[in-house]
Amino acid sequence: MHDTPIQFTGALLERLKTKVIEKAPHLLPIVLAIRDHGVGFLVIPQRATGLDRGLDLLERPFIVMVGDDTDCALGPDQYDIAALDRLIGMADGVAIISCEPPPEAYSSIALMAMAHRNGLIIETRPEQEIAWTNRVQAVCPEMPILFCTVKGPRQ
Repeated sequence: MHDTPIQFTGALLERLKTKVIEKAPHLLPIVLAIRDHGVGFLVIPQRATGLDRGLDLLERPFIVMVGDDTDCALGPDQYDIAALDRLIGMADGVAIISCEPPPEAYSSIALMAMAHRNGLIIETRPEQEIAWTNRVQAVCPEMPILFCTVKGPRQ
């Protein structure tokens, strides 16, 4: 049996859009990119397995969201490193977000995908932002990174 990607269609996307507007409006540009431009989308939670299978199903252009921002961020080492490195290598740009979700970061990645470029969003916590940045730069030293972090104290 071959895996096939889930196709989001009309009514389902409209319900998703309504929920996103209510609960997570920063994600609206991503929902619209999926609905209006056929952008592929994959969410990778902490401790995900079978990542290669998910990557094989992605159609280009795509947005992948890595969720390492639960109560405790675990960093890139808790993922399958070979698959994670493959994902990073497939991306054309990355947003590493370790603060409240800035809508501009999600809009930027959605715009990339609508321009036929692959976008990667890594949602993490401040204690893992450097580890994620180092992982991305180790795989693709020239990768453009949009870095969104907490505001530091004034000195």
